[in-house]
Amino acid sequence: MITSTSNPRIRTVRSLHTAKGRKQAGRTILEGPNGREALATSDTRPTDIFLLEGDTETAAYAASLGIEATVVSEAVLQSASDTKHPLGPLFVIEVPEASTIRYHRTVCLVDVSDPGNVGTIVRTAAALGWDAATFGTTSDPWSPKALRAAAGVTLRIHLAISHDPLADAASVGLTTVALIVDGGEALREGSEPSCLLVGSEAHGLPDAIVEGANMAATIPMASGTESLNAAIAAALAMHTLA
Repeated sequence: MITSTSNPRIRTVRSLHTAKGRKQAGRTILEGPNGREALATSDTRPTDIFLLEGDTETAAYAASLGIEATVVSEAVLQSASDTKHPLGPLFVIEVPEASTIRYHRTVCLVDVSDPGNVGTIVRTAAALGWDAATFGTTSDPWSPKALRAAAGVTLRIHLAISHDPLADAASVGLTTVALIVDGGEALREGSEPSCLLVGSEAHGLPDAIVEGANMAATIPMASGTESLNAAIAAALAMHTLA
């Protein structure tokens, strides 16, 4: 059992909470029972498993993979996690190579900085049968916080990185729909796959993306309502366009 929070393996795990640490290691952290269930139903194999004493379910899962799980104290688990009251287990996984946008309904997150929103949009996209893509300064969908918000579906969804959403979507034949707060057209169900562009709550989409999209769309809201949370807006738009 690891009981020291200064253990080298635990220090390495803690580094994965930073973008720099994940980039250097090519790995990230998946936590909790949801993480175990997500791994059990995916092709992803953890490289390390840390669990509390008495966690028989995770121990059995590790044994089924032929991996020696590491038992840690509650203090060590707390140190390795970024949640206030972690339950465990904690899995270290390799971050898969980034995909590219394909001809399939795709929600593209443009400069969405909140990892909770990123994870929630990814989770909603998976539930509605959409792909997801990120662009610009969007928070890393593979960060532990975003993975928790996505409830494990990040392991199964087609997740792309875009360097130019308009060009990438056009190259595979997707119609681009820019979601704006007001002044856009009404959303309607589309017969062809589209690329839904969703910006940050603070600044929305860049003017160049709105102007270059095939369509700018707005979700009708009651008088006196300024805007919607980015994740909620994306969910409503994806449901309507599907």
